[in-house]
Amino acid sequence: MRRLVSVLLLAAGILHGQAARLDLSGEWTFEGGRIFLPGSTDQAGYGKKTEGAEKGWLSRPATFEGAVHFERSILIPEPWRGHHITLFLERAHWQTTLEVDGQAIGTRNSLSTPHVYDVSQALTPGLHKLRIEVDNSYKIDVGRDAHSVGEHTQTNWNGIIGRIELRATPPVWIEDAQVYSQGRVEVTLRNSTGRPVDAELRAGNSFLKVTALDAERKVVLTLPPDPAAKKWDEYEGNLQSQEVTLIAGAINQRYQLNYGLREFTTAGGQFRLNGRPLLLRATLECSIFPLTGYPPTSEAAWERLYRIAREHGLNSFRFHSWCPPEAAFAAADRAGFLLYVELPVWSGKAGLDEKLDGFMRQEGFRILRAYGNHPSFIAMGLGNELRGDFKFMDNLVGEFIQADPRRLFTFSADYVRLVPGETSEFYIAQRTKGGYLRIHGDRWEKTFTGTDIDYAKRMEGITVPLVAHELGQWVTYPDYREIAKYTGVLKPRNLEAFRAKLESQGMLDQAEAFQQASGRFAWQLYKEDIESVLRTPGIGGYQLLQLQDFPGQGEALIGLLDSFWDSKGLLTPQQMNNFAGPVVPLARFSKFVWTNDETFTARTEIANYSKRPLAGAARWTLTDESGQSIGTGTLPSIKAPVGELTPLMEIHAPLAAVHRAARLKLTVSLSGFQNDWDIWVYPKQLETAASAGILVTSSFNEAARRELQQGGRVLLLAKSAGLPMSFQPVFWSLSWFPKQDGTMGVLCDPAHPALKAFPNEGHSNWQWWELTHQAKAFLLDGQPLALRPVVQVIDDYHRNHRLGAVVEAAVGKGRLLAVSLDLESDLDHRPVARQLYRALLDYMASPAFAPAVELTPAQVEQILKPAKP
Repeated sequence: MRRLVSVLLLAAGILHGQAARLDLSGEWTFEGGRIFLPGSTDQAGYGKKTEGAEKGWLSRPATFEGAVHFERSILIPEPWRGHHITLFLERAHWQTTLEVDGQAIGTRNSLSTPHVYDVSQALTPGLHKLRIEVDNSYKIDVGRDAHSVGEHTQTNWNGIIGRIELRATPPVWIEDAQVYSQGRVEVTLRNSTGRPVDAELRAGNSFLKVTALDAERKVVLTLPPDPAAKKWDEYEGNLQSQEVTLIAGAINQRYQLNYGLREFTTAGGQFRLNGRPLLLRATLECSIFPLTGYPPTSEAAWERLYRIAREHGLNSFRFHSWCPPEAAFAAADRAGFLLYVELPVWSGKAGLDEKLDGFMRQEGFRILRAYGNHPSFIAMGLGNELRGDFKFMDNLVGEFIQADPRRLFTFSADYVRLVPGETSEFYIAQRTKGGYLRIHGDRWEKTFTGTDIDYAKRMEGITVPLVAHELGQWVTYPDYREIAKYTGVLKPRNLEAFRAKLESQGMLDQAEAFQQASGRFAWQLYKEDIESVLRTPGIGGYQLLQLQDFPGQGEALIGLLDSFWDSKGLLTPQQMNNFAGPVVPLARFSKFVWTNDETFTARTEIANYSKRPLAGAARWTLTDESGQSIGTGTLPSIKAPVGELTPLMEIHAPLAAVHRAARLKLTVSLSGFQNDWDIWVYPKQLETAASAGILVTSSFNEAARRELQQGGRVLLLAKSAGLPMSFQPVFWSLSWFPKQDGTMGVLCDPAHPALKAFPNEGHSNWQWWELTHQAKAFLLDGQPLALRPVVQVIDDYHRNHRLGAVVEAAVGKGRLLAVSLDLESDLDHRPVARQLYRALLDYMASPAFAPAVELTPAQVEQILKPAKP
């Protein structure tokens, strides 16, 4: 009885022109049992039970692919008689087929928009039985890695989420209303009475008369101007609302319009929001929601993500090969957040598969209609890294541009097509004809550079805004404490296996240190990735891959945050905002490593993409780790326009006062915004002769063995021994891209007496390039577990090798320090290597050199062997 009363109360609203809604969430019968909707078969534990870890992604305890059936009896109240009734399924995955009382109603297959069925004829007052079939089979080849359907992130789940409800409106009603510029509203009117009717549309003091409305008609209504209305903006999520009333005889329907007034355009190769230059600072959102395996439909969940992203300096999401639910747009509208949406496709068959092509066209228009009024919805693409017939793609982009001028369109986020599409209004590219738009690919693999790099030459000939595609992708070691967070449908069995392997290698107690060291190095790489874009005049922006971890495609743990958008403890939001936010001071210098006979030189500038020009005094400082000033300078008055790179000061700081090897910090600030960089200064002259009593050798020969047997000290420089390593950490995933060295930087204790004279932070930073580029690391698998290197090399978690670059041990009566890094070649031009060499020699000459772990000569020989992963 309580349920019946509820239905009657809802229905009463129709008589006064309000749409009535009957909430169908709750228990449904399902394949002989019961299931709660909204929800998924995974949440119900339905399907084939799984064992063990998936290779490359999180595990679903039960998987299912195929058709399932959800059934429920409903009561339609008498006041709904003669009204227009629809069944609304906010998001289904993916094809649904509806029956009412055994009568087939139809099929829907959108991956991006609600499945809506007209059930007006089938649902007369009284009891009825709904039967919804949901089939998650791959009936359309959108690409199995597409994040709309792939197992790597949201999974190929089966079910219905979000709102599940029946809606009733009068038999003459407003079907849809799309708001365009200058208050122009395109209204779709429907009439199911079976006879033409006259109607009126009213919005404030605007009025439109519609005569002889038959089944359907599109009309244009102009909203009354509001002089006080503020434009929707990145920094002000100003929203407007307007009630539109449809009057047709006794029918009086009120339709609420929510929208934002804004202009998102391009000019001079830049994006413009309301005429102001705008830089897209985006992270990807790949539908990573481990607790449910599907995206949230609550605005609160999306508000949290936007807040975190903005705290870290970002203003935009790219939805990689999928489109989010309504709540994502609504939350972004209020937050002033910018959304770029893609069709749910990652395929090599676009334009070559008739079924796929038709789906892409239909899906695109469905997305534009469902979410078109949201001002946060600034741009749309056809999918991720599409291949196939580019002519088809360009033509389809042209169709969307013609249909919807409220946003911009592009063919795809891309890494092969080196020029924009013929109809694309902007261009997302990993590289152009001029080269890569990222530090991975052609930088630091052969030579080392500082920060005096931009992509201006690589933009030549491109007249539309250019956005750097998927910057970053630098892997960090897992934080195994995260395993406890996986309390939902996806289980981290793969992470548990990696942890077990680490434990078997005797290094579980170092897991947190590996995670912190690799992560702090990774964010330095992200910083340089982003700043290289910001130093490029007129560029359209960047899209990171990404701020949070990606748990699939080979466990690509490339986030500065974890898969739950929680901090990894690597950096604070403000630290990232300093180099990724709307205003970023920048510095151009030729190298990170200097000697104290040089003068540090740099050019500084500021990228201003805030709401207004900046003015004030600019300042730079160069200090050592104790805070002692090495140099400082001020420019009393500077003006920085919006959307430009404004030159600030040139820096000339003599380094003669730096007598010992040191890490210095350069800081540049203006109007409360600041950014900083590390540089390293080493003595130009440094004695490299070994003290008496230390044998330096490049091989474990008879002389070395005899010296150790007699209680001597041996420095073994064995640069040809061990496993290949590299300066750059793993890119994306070692299992996804296996032709990598697979190391993730170094780990050491800066307080260790061996490193007392070698400035370091316990992890890789720019000065380590000279040492670790194309180097090798000792393979210590099988050696005593107590053997902990002075300089350890972090191996990728898929392997978890025990690796070292500087290893000490007692051998016989003597003491051995073995180094796999090159500390011999061209030391006059390699000040970092020379400094580490000197530091190690001083350590070996001191009483502190007292290795605690003993190795036999045979064990030493094993360590010195060349190794393969």
